[in-house]
Amino acid sequence: MAPSSTITAPPTSTTDICPVCKTMRYLNRDLEFLINPECYHPMCANCVARIFSDGPNQCPYAGCHKTLRKKGFKSAYFGDLTVEREVDIRRRVAAVLNKVEDDFETLPDYNEYLEFVENLSFDLISGNDAQKKAAEKTLTDYETQHRADIERNRRLAKESEEERRARFEAERDDAARRRLEAMEEDQAERQNEQRMREEMLDGLASGDVGEAKQTLNRILLKKRGQGKLGAAVSSLSEATAAPAGLSIRGLKAQKKRVVDDDKPYDPFGGLRLDMERYTLGPLDEYRNHWVDEARKKDDIVVGGYSAGEYLSRAMFEAFSGLAVFIDDEKGPEKLATAEAAQAAATGQTVQRMDVDDVF
Repeated sequence: MAPSSTITAPPTSTTDICPVCKTMRYLNRDLEFLINPECYHPMCANCVARIFSDGPNQCPYAGCHKTLRKKGFKSAYFGDLTVEREVDIRRRVAAVLNKVEDDFETLPDYNEYLEFVENLSFDLISGNDAQKKAAEKTLTDYETQHRADIERNRRLAKESEEERRARFEAERDDAARRRLEAMEEDQAERQNEQRMREEMLDGLASGDVGEAKQTLNRILLKKRGQGKLGAAVSSLSEATAAPAGLSIRGLKAQKKRVVDDDKPYDPFGGLRLDMERYTLGPLDEYRNHWVDEARKKDDIVVGGYSAGEYLSRAMFEAFSGLAVFIDDEKGPEKLATAEAAQAAATGQTVQRMDVDDVF
């Protein structure tokens, strides 16, 4: 008896049969299916070469009027084309809206930006026709208006580790150079102040007070004029900067603060050390899970339970003893008898008189 061989039935799934030419993978093991992101209709590579080699042509699927090009076809990475379409859309949105957390002032602003990106992606993936058109228009307009920022973020994302390290080294060198320049400026300023002080002392020693005051005023006016000139140049450069057009709320503003040199020196850098006390609001507005449940449940309230009374008692028990000092409140100890008081005062004990009992 000849050994029986296992024969598998021809596949009937759409992933194994080309919907256009009906070629089965069962008969051609090298059959490759391709899709186009315009409509995501799968077809074999032979149909793609036969239909689209001469140029753009209409999708061969019935009812699909998309014009496809051969260079737009690719192999599907996922077996489910719905997942493939969602991944492609999210990749396209991420390529346009490619800002990072460092581009925003605060974390809530960055979270709001992420929510905007997610809503836009959802409209493109699962929205109706009107939502898809609106989301597509928003994405296209943003890409047109912020093309330079998109390219910059894209280049930064493609930087290799060596380039990023070299850039960090250059930034560190620039920071060190700026610190050195600042130290040199401080040293020159201290030397000028020392020279000014010496000139003033020399003027006072020689008796020419007017010349010393005149020199002091001239140096102070020159220093103040240089500070105002720097502030004016900074303000002018910020005012003449080109507007960014449509932008996302919360992005960091590229501007420098103008330091007012006329104010007195603050060693704490604006840090307030005033004592601030916590202000407790009305007890009815205090929110707690189990206290709110006690306010709502009838079986608790009907017995006369009051959440406000409980909170008042809790606050009293917590803070009633803060200003009480036991040593100050405690009075002198009282003695039981006059003899004990006399003994405590004089340090001598009173001897009792022994009397015979006449009874």
